[in-house]
Amino acid sequence: MSVATDQATPAVTRDLAAFAIGLRPGDLPAEVSREAPRALLNILGCMLGGCDEPVVLATLAAAQRWSGAPRASVIGHAARVDVLHAALVNAVSSAVLVFDDTHWGTVLHPSGPVTAALLAAAEEKPVSGLDFGVALLVGIEVACRAAVMLATPPAACSNGFSMTGLVGGIGAAAAVGRLLGLDQEEMEAALGTAAAQGAGFRQTHSSMAGYLVPAQGARSGLMSAMLAKDGFTCSPHSLEGPRGFGHVFAIRPNFEAALAGLGTRFEVLSNSYKPYPCGVVIHPIIDACLEIAAAASGARIDAVDIEINPLAIELTNQRHPADEREAQVSLYHWAAAALLRGHAGIAESQMVVIGDPSVAALRDRIKAQARADMSRQAAVVRVRYVDGSRREANVQVCRGSLEHPMSDNDLAGKFVELAGRRLDAAAASSLLDQCLALERQRDVAAFLQPFFNLAARRHH
Repeated sequence: MSVATDQATPAVTRDLAAFAIGLRPGDLPAEVSREAPRALLNILGCMLGGCDEPVVLATLAAAQRWSGAPRASVIGHAARVDVLHAALVNAVSSAVLVFDDTHWGTVLHPSGPVTAALLAAAEEKPVSGLDFGVALLVGIEVACRAAVMLATPPAACSNGFSMTGLVGGIGAAAAVGRLLGLDQEEMEAALGTAAAQGAGFRQTHSSMAGYLVPAQGARSGLMSAMLAKDGFTCSPHSLEGPRGFGHVFAIRPNFEAALAGLGTRFEVLSNSYKPYPCGVVIHPIIDACLEIAAAASGARIDAVDIEINPLAIELTNQRHPADEREAQVSLYHWAAAALLRGHAGIAESQMVVIGDPSVAALRDRIKAQARADMSRQAAVVRVRYVDGSRREANVQVCRGSLEHPMSDNDLAGKFVELAGRRLDAAAASSLLDQCLALERQRDVAAFLQPFFNLAARRHH
């Protein structure tokens, strides 16, 4: 028996469920529709680029031991596992390089859990590219709005929580539930069941367990939708109830913001794609350091001063990372690597650079100061050189932000680089073209499968 909410409380569970099942392709503005192939391209690149990383191989090995009927693909590997474990492993692949998308207002990474769940579901029955793309957008939108409910003032959600862990499963449930044709009551149950499994905290972010957080969202969302299809029920007020998801994970949850403009204003347009494989709060620092490096290549650096939004220091104050995972959340490492190497890509996240004595020495000479008046997209970097000269870069809007988004060409280049860790150039180019033609695909699993079922090989 569920506890009713106050009549004045917005019916978030009901309205998000209605949106998820009722949205028609024709309801989507052109600028929203174009994000489906862009989001897919970005996250597939992340999955292909990350599929041979040690944490993925460990997850796959465990999945093979536990798997039921092998009915779904593991991206980049010949192995097949059951649909729930496929969603889990592929979502780990999507997250491991920390190159996925970001909803700037909530620091949510929605596409990994949603896409991994959808790819597994699409192997259960044929799904057209159009239906897949709309379901992907629905999942991203619902996840973002659940996050908005927790993080938009006056709501406050602890920065210790992983937003992707909390709401990724809700988005995955909405996306898969749409493909399964859930009705209103079933979709409400799917969203509530996924919300009941939301979890994850940031202390795990520099460990293998950090990648399991979004992966659990993919699996729990997929399972929740399938359970609902088979008659599994949940409270119709799971998200907004007095002891529900919103009140548990936030102070003063903002239910109104979660529903504002639903169906006419799309949070997916506040979702962006990363130009650098690290925490998004580090990106303005990298922009500034690359600008300085380009102007003073080879000059010997004495000291570096950085001014940045407080969240960057709170989340990435890791001066000497011990491995690749810690480097992903180290502002000091990325500043030093960008200044010394003039580049900030996957190569700069590897141990050969992390352990470089010159990079390590420069990390010690970097001072970072929080400025409450700076946005998350801004940074100031000042460099003093051994010869006494100085350079400064002031970035107000970093690359990959909403005001300076990655173009289609940027995304294509990123995809080719990432997919090239797993595919030859011709295959990567072919997959790129087919993803961009998503709406014209008759069967998503059929067009993707030749690129995914590959014998494992390493690129390290």
